[in-house]
Amino acid sequence: MLSGSSIRPGEARPVSVSAMFLYAIWITILGVATGDPEKLAVTTILTGIPGLILGYKRYGILVPLIGLALIGSFINMVVLYNVGNPVFNLGPLVVREEAWRRTLGLSFRIITLAGAGLLFASTINPRDAVKTLESELGMPRGFAFALAFALRLLPLIYRDLLEVLAVRRMRGYRRVPISPGDYKSIIMPILSISIERGLWVGIAAELRGLSIRPKRRFKPRFKRMDALLVVLAVIQTLAVIGFLGL
Repeated sequence: MLSGSSIRPGEARPVSVSAMFLYAIWITILGVATGDPEKLAVTTILTGIPGLILGYKRYGILVPLIGLALIGSFINMVVLYNVGNPVFNLGPLVVREEAWRRTLGLSFRIITLAGAGLLFASTINPRDAVKTLESELGMPRGFAFALAFALRLLPLIYRDLLEVLAVRRMRGYRRVPISPGDYKSIIMPILSISIERGLWVGIAAELRGLSIRPKRRFKPRFKRMDALLVVLAVIQTLAVIGFLGL
């Protein structure tokens, strides 16, 4: 399930917001830069899996969606690239080397990117993110506010999803969506509510002086545990560029 923030504003945390944000961005770049499964296996182990584990409590609904993405990537690669030597059989289906290699590469990339995002989202508080990214990293106020709002929006979207599904059951629709019409009847209300919510949140922020508020700049305040992120980032960078012999 999706729950609210488990970290209160200003609460002590082992790593700084700036370091975690920079780490997540860098790992995302590494995940996009290569499709080699051997190299991406390192980023998956060091960032992807820990991120999914930490993010499950707070954004648990996203983990099954990631699983569906992995299944979809496997089906896609088998349909398009099922050539080469046989690797294993799934009943009458023979999965061949090229399809399996591409499936691993895309799956590791999905896990890496999702894990990096969940690692950041699960270890910071959205309110602290706005203040820190703006004052320490010099990011535009609108970008920092939009990022924090997106983190807060995920639990609300999950709540809206449960309400839409409950209304569908009350009206006698099938519980499991199958047809495009079923998905449209779920997605359109959630999209409409989210757009309206974002509009009014933006208006409320402007009424409170978001755009005219004086911008304060502080030097980034890193913590000792941030050194661990640096070490992990270096290891994964060396793996991606091939210095580890992968």
